[in-house]
Amino acid sequence: MELKEMNAMEASKVYFYENIDNLKAGVNKLFKIIADDFQTEEKVGIKIHFGERDNDTHVSSKHLRDLPKYFQNPIFIECNVLYRGNRLRREDHLKQAADNGFDFIEIDILDGSMGEDYYEIELETKNTLKAKIGRGLKKYNKLVSIAHFKGHIVSGFGGALKNVGMGLGARGGKLDMHAGVSPIINTEKCTACGSCAEQCPADAITVDEFAVIDEESCIGCAQCIAVCPEGIIKIPWGKRPKGEFLEKMAEYTLACTIDKDWWYINFLTDITMKCDCVGTKQTPFMDDIGILLSKDPIAIDKASMDLVIERYGSDPFKKHNSNSQHILKYGVEIGLGSMKYELENVK
Repeated sequence: MELKEMNAMEASKVYFYENIDNLKAGVNKLFKIIADDFQTEEKVGIKIHFGERDNDTHVSSKHLRDLPKYFQNPIFIECNVLYRGNRLRREDHLKQAADNGFDFIEIDILDGSMGEDYYEIELETKNTLKAKIGRGLKKYNKLVSIAHFKGHIVSGFGGALKNVGMGLGARGGKLDMHAGVSPIINTEKCTACGSCAEQCPADAITVDEFAVIDEESCIGCAQCIAVCPEGIIKIPWGKRPKGEFLEKMAEYTLACTIDKDWWYINFLTDITMKCDCVGTKQTPFMDDIGILLSKDPIAIDKASMDLVIERYGSDPFKKHNSNSQHILKYGVEIGLGSMKYELENVK
């Protein structure tokens, strides 16, 4: 597979709907733009994160109820996750989606019962030669990513790139992307509460006077970081290749876009410091901004990050990963899109 050719100097269009008091109307305006472009009667895959139990800051299903008015056969698509929770197995995943109100259209878990069903997409990229993607993606040619823009404890921020690249990787793909992400515990501050060990899907953590991570068993999912009540589990970024995790996620996004027609929506609402995979209630740390739409995953994530920094006054996610925008620069290198964009307001 040859990498896409794109003039990185060209500015991509990013639509911006800013009326946060009427989000559903804005979403429908964006759906109309996509539908006019697709002009299709075939099924449209809607990549969404269904949220975890007790997490109410993910993109709400109530904003998406009019999908069938704009697409004849919209289907929510997703893959299973690595960590313990309600989205590890397809059966539980479907129930979680229904509990959060997403069962008003068909739901397709693309990678089987527990992430075992995948196909390989060959790449010519630095870190990934064969991306393991949920097999069901083969069935879709027209797709829409609907992502909640927020912080992420490993990548710094999560938006379109994470929603597609990490989200559509099958279990083996997610393991590949997380390889080398081995957290360390500040044992002097550890209270030995056992939360990390309880949530570790690889049983790689033991607890005595303090918690200890077995690096050989660790799969790098970072769930221990998310659940630690003391915030004393970190990733030693200086000990691993700079940007490798981010590069792999961009490469997987590239794999998912080959020979497919994508649009990307980012919700800059209920913006939290951690991702929607955290199964607890989170409090947004800044005011809502609006909703973005683009055909360019790099441009939409860049615009999202720029708006957050502008409104917040600084980069709020820097404490997670000071190198987070490396994924955007690398994405340009491999032909995913452009960091240059033009905002077009949608009234």
